[in-house]
Amino acid sequence: MTVIATADAGGSLRSVRIAVTGAGGQLGGYLGPALAAAGAIPIGFGHAAGPAIEHVVDIGNAAAVREALNESAPAIVIHAAAYTDVDGCERNPGRAEAVNAQGSANVATAARAIGAHLIMISTDFVFAGDGGAPYGEEAPPRPLSVYGQSKLAGEAAVLGTDPGFAVARTAWLYGGAGKHFPRTILGVLRDRAAIEVVTDETGSPTFAGDLAEAVVALAAIRAAGIFHLPNEGRASRFAFAQAVAGAAGIALDRIAPTTSVAFLAKYPLPAPRPADSTLGNSRAAALGIALRPWRDAVAAYVPRLAAEFGLAPSGEQPAIDEGVAPR
Repeated sequence: MTVIATADAGGSLRSVRIAVTGAGGQLGGYLGPALAAAGAIPIGFGHAAGPAIEHVVDIGNAAAVREALNESAPAIVIHAAAYTDVDGCERNPGRAEAVNAQGSANVATAARAIGAHLIMISTDFVFAGDGGAPYGEEAPPRPLSVYGQSKLAGEAAVLGTDPGFAVARTAWLYGGAGKHFPRTILGVLRDRAAIEVVTDETGSPTFAGDLAEAVVALAAIRAAGIFHLPNEGRASRFAFAQAVAGAAGIALDRIAPTTSVAFLAKYPLPAPRPADSTLGNSRAAALGIALRPWRDAVAAYVPRLAAEFGLAPSGEQPAIDEGVAPR
């Protein structure tokens, strides 16, 4: 988990109480240890009980959020909870709005009421991806999907509640025990001879461990406004898949290129994806906070994931996901 450089602006998190919504999720699993390493006292919030969860809270319930934050009394809230199933959001827009938009508004209102600083985690899907990438922090958003629309509404609620709050956008997040792109790639290659991956979807692969360290750095200086926190560089899904395979010691010729049109003809998905949602990090970099190149992050993380898989055949068939098709 490497942040290239972290400016020391005099901020310290030693003994600071920090609430983390979504503490049991993909990013939350890395945030707890990163905060503890910085000397902070992480307080886990989640929608269900679990090892890292101290408060079980439905963020769609404003009164419950207010009660939990009042009781835990954090100085900072990192709002990582979200409904991130892009196609699920398209099928269930009411849930997307309740969690990503209204839930974020509830957390922001409760944080402001107790005088806590807030950092909301958001997404590259607020951009259309049809020109202008890499997107800077000031680029006008235009989401194509319900997921992107609900996250943009959450951003507006957070910054509208207090302009001193922060939004940290990231992209193509991977790492941890749940479903993510490298896990899908290795799962398919464990069970199949080859896969097809799209070449015409481009973005910013980002390791959740690196993002966690960058968010902790932002928290230490109580940064305000919109920030982009991807691993450095850009990649197509195809290039990302090849990097994953290479880091796992798998022959690259087992990955074949295809197009989004061809993929969707075989495996229709309800939510549109931006063609190029690459994020540019300007504002955080100016503060000395940047993430390592995406290829370095993949090279460091994937061998551990490959060891977890053992790359041994099994009866489990991974779900079709994000432009990846078994052959």
